[in-house]
Amino acid sequence: MASISLPTMAIIAASAAAVSTGISAYETHEQGVARANADKQKARVEALSETQKQIDMRQKMLRSLASQNAGTLGAEGTGRGTSFGANAMRQINQAQNDLLVSKANASGQISLLDADAANARAAGNIGAIGELAGGASRSLDILS
Repeated sequence: MASISLPTMAIIAASAAAVSTGISAYETHEQGVARANADKQKARVEALSETQKQIDMRQKMLRSLASQNAGTLGAEGTGRGTSFGANAMRQINQAQNDLLVSKANASGQISLLDADAANARAAGNIGAIGELAGGASRSLDILS
């Protein structure tokens, strides 16, 4: 039966600890990357959702203006004055203001998600560095 010397056993144990540390560090890094990718996806979904909201708001405004315009065309023959132009401008201005507020809110949300993605990636990398440093320390302890 072959025997393994104590220094050889220490080197094998240190090597196993190093491999384990490397795997753990990689997994920590990948967790950060996965969270960052999820946050980026949320930001893309938020941007698409905001675009759809803006389209819906514009369509609603156009329907409203078309309906008012149709109503004023019927009233023109009666000699009554209409305020369609003034009302239309008021509605257009209000819709533009609503769109700007909506766009600003979405932009803020997207910025927060992008920042969270960057933080997640950094946290994963820092965790991986910590794992590597701890593993190196454990390997040195085994060898000494």
